[in-house]
Amino acid sequence: MASPLLHPSRRVGARCFESLSSSHSLIASQRMSSKYMSTNSSVDVAFVGLGNMGLQMALNLARNKPGENAGNDINIRRLTVHDLNDANVLKFIKLAETEGLDRCSLISSARNLTALAESGPDFIVTSLPTCEASEAVVETMVKKLSSRHDYRTIFIDTSTVGVSTSRKLHNLVTSTAPQSDYSDAPVSGGVRGATDATLTFMVGVSSPTTLFSITPLLQKMGKAVIPCGGPGSGSAVKLCNNAALAAQMLGICEAMNLGESLGVDPKVLAGVMNVSTAQCWSSKVNNPHPAVAKDMGSGASANKYEGELLEFYEISCEQLEKVKPNAFSSSKVGLALL
Repeated sequence: MASPLLHPSRRVGARCFESLSSSHSLIASQRMSSKYMSTNSSVDVAFVGLGNMGLQMALNLARNKPGENAGNDINIRRLTVHDLNDANVLKFIKLAETEGLDRCSLISSARNLTALAESGPDFIVTSLPTCEASEAVVETMVKKLSSRHDYRTIFIDTSTVGVSTSRKLHNLVTSTAPQSDYSDAPVSGGVRGATDATLTFMVGVSSPTTLFSITPLLQKMGKAVIPCGGPGSGSAVKLCNNAALAAQMLGICEAMNLGESLGVDPKVLAGVMNVSTAQCWSSKVNNPHPAVAKDMGSGASANKYEGELLEFYEISCEQLEKVKPNAFSSSKVGLALL
């Protein structure tokens, strides 16, 4: 499917965790990365997964707004998108055309990840719903990269997947295509954050060089890029964040349900909570009560819970039980409440 819109023309230890989290390492990474990619360079980007989050993130890449750091910015020369659902690709194209993003051409290789890899992207960004989907995409594409030694591709997985999956995929990429790399970079901020380009990226990365390379790309989709350590650490931090959010959402669900049973207008209750000590992301941005969410124009409950919210809880519960069985069974209550 083609359109005249856009054209695609090791695990490290604690020492790496500490260095990637320090300002000194960021300065060092800039010096190291200059050997691989000069600042303000033009790059080719492939984006796989145009769901509720991915579609908005890909649109922000198509907008290609200049980064905040003029000394380390990139220009997206070619953008190629892919999704198994052709309707998602057509939706992306329509939205991009509406904004007049017709500075180049967009090519979508529907159901053809091999062709996407063969197009030679500098970055492959994925936003996928399950661990299995992430594995299938990376495994398919890295096979084609293994035979190419004339360029380096960095996988950036923004999906919410397990820590073991992230580490497995990092090892797969670096062993199959040693010139390439894989970074786990799950996000926080929901669909609104993806739309407004205010996401937080929790990054697990193998080297300061890779961190320096991917940062300007991530900054086009979010407001914060936080290095968390070596491969898998981004997914680990995301897991911990999900655990806290599950407890937070559980409390808001109970409070909204209690208020309604006592005859309180849910919009009034939410308004009070959002200027009081109960104020939090689950009350203010993703309120579980449909009437409140609809009034705010934000939240999965406003859309009958379509999208990734249930998947978010399922992955959280699955990973938490692997870490400490039976200790977090209450997180599952969030599924029933929602």
